[in-house]
Amino acid sequence: MGSEKILRCICSRQGCWGGTEQGIPPYCQANKYLEEIKESAAEYARDEALSIYKAASIVGENNNGMTPRIEEALLLARELKIGRIGFAACLSMVWELGYLSMLFEKEGFEVIAVSCQIGRVSAEDRNVPEVKECVRSACNPIAQAKILASERTELNFALGLCIGHDILFNRYSHAPVSTLIVKDRVTGNNPAAALYGWHRRKHLFGIPLTENRAV
Repeated sequence: MGSEKILRCICSRQGCWGGTEQGIPPYCQANKYLEEIKESAAEYARDEALSIYKAASIVGENNNGMTPRIEEALLLARELKIGRIGFAACLSMVWELGYLSMLFEKEGFEVIAVSCQIGRVSAEDRNVPEVKECVRSACNPIAQAKILASERTELNFALGLCIGHDILFNRYSHAPVSTLIVKDRVTGNNPAAALYGWHRRKHLFGIPLTENRAV
């Protein structure tokens, strides 16, 4: 692929959403990807993709700005008309997992929850001796995915899995996956906070504290 087709869809005009143009605006980089857009349109005709897309659209349309993501997750599961929910959680999320399990069960869902260190497999067993602090037990995201698959969960939620481990869980999960809690040890599990605070932005991007501009 040539460099002329590298996509940077960061657009202040946003004619695709709020403009008055019909179809794809002429300045939009989507014009470089008409084949991919056409292929994706066919995928929405598939039952699984259409059901998830429809449910997500309904939940988003009905959000009045006062519905948190946890409540949206409940509404999505309800729209999908499913009964069995899987939680793949970090061991440090035991408090959050307990409350979320009770919440979903109260709403009539069956909950299957799997902690990240199930199976007590060490990092050395996986030929990763560099992770010395995990010598006795290490995260096991692939096992989490396989256990939830064996329990026939219909929708899985990740709770605070380490970055990278969440990738493995998502890849091996048989059921669709969404994330309820993203682990960030510095910001109270709110990764976007690092972009909003001036001092963190200066640390990440070297932006002077007096400079007010988007990156």
